[in-house]
Amino acid sequence: MQWGRIVPVVVLALVVTGGLAGCDAEGRVQPRRDTEEKSVACASRIALDTPAERRAAADLVVDAEVDKTGRTVEFQGVYDVYDASVTDVSKGDDPGHTIQVISTSDQCETSGEPVEYFDGDVLEDEGRFRLYLTKADPEDDDSVWRLVVPGAAEPLTTG
Repeated sequence: MQWGRIVPVVVLALVVTGGLAGCDAEGRVQPRRDTEEKSVACASRIALDTPAERRAAADLVVDAEVDKTGRTVEFQGVYDVYDASVTDVSKGDDPGHTIQVISTSDQCETSGEPVEYFDGDVLEDEGRFRLYLTKADPEDDDSVWRLVVPGAAEPLTTG
């Protein structure tokens, strides 16, 4: 067989086998065993470990009092929605007194199932936080805000 014929065959084999794989909760590639299972797609995330890195990546940085609403929204999975009563805006345009926020999960996309968090939902305890945010859907002005990366919320102490 000539190279001109081998390369397309190898590329086709890689595409087909890649389409038969998904990922588990830790982001490892796993073969699909059952077509009845929910599909899972992995999105690699950039690590933003410092407040300066988070601030640079965020469209909006606010200090806010965060409370769980009991509502959910679908965004690559089912997320709990929080109301954030904004007390200070340190980056971005003033979004108004109260905005809706979701706490980005470090899990792969869940295809309509509730998301899970490896280290817990940083906003679950509610309270005062500095939030590093971006729009969940940049094309939709009414969409909720989301943390730029999982855990991109710093608890603020009172005092």
